[in-house]
Amino acid sequence: ISVQFPMFKTMPAWQLFTAGIANSLVLVVGALAATLLFALVLGVLQSSRSFLLRWPARALTILLQSSPVVLTLVISAAVALALFPYSSAVAIGAAIVALGLMNGANAGQAIAEAMHTLRTEQGGPPAPTVELFGRAVSRSATQIVSFLVNAAKGTPIASFIGAPELLSALTDITSFASGRASTYSLLLVFYVCVVMVVVWLCDKLRIRLERRQMVTA
Repeated sequence: ISVQFPMFKTMPAWQLFTAGIANSLVLVVGALAATLLFALVLGVLQSSRSFLLRWPARALTILLQSSPVVLTLVISAAVALALFPYSSAVAIGAAIVALGLMNGANAGQAIAEAMHTLRTEQGGPPAPTVELFGRAVSRSATQIVSFLVNAAKGTPIASFIGAPELLSALTDITSFASGRASTYSLLLVFYVCVVMVVVWLCDKLRIRLERRQMVTA
């Protein structure tokens, strides 16, 4: 068994490797932020009492839930490239938007369902909208955390549209060097560690939101 790490042997390979790690971390952080942002926005829209706000948001959520991840990613990249010339930042941005939309739509639906449940359970005068929405976010903490983790785990798919994250970088490295098995094993270790950190942070977020729910209940 020969274990080889070609990214440590030449300067071009090392530069591709380090750039891939940096881009992957940016992609993960961006996907998490976009997922949380879209979850809150779509949660607000789907919880609205206005028909004109609620139903377009629900239609968009159903569309995203029915669309394959790769197709959503390709459409996001196509729209981005129609507006801007191709660059690494554009490809990463398109991937962040696609991942954030797909996971944020599901999390936003969970928030809207929690909001509906709270309105049904509530007796007496209705609580202020901001307070009720905060309680809905706290109640749907488990679902939000689940989709945040899914967003982090789905970031390697960004290589499909040419985003220069770690999977794409290691594919380029193995195209002119040997050690494919050890190289992709290192990729697996990297993403396992990243997802473990994301799960740990999201668990902290979940506990905080659930404690807030207990306090406001």
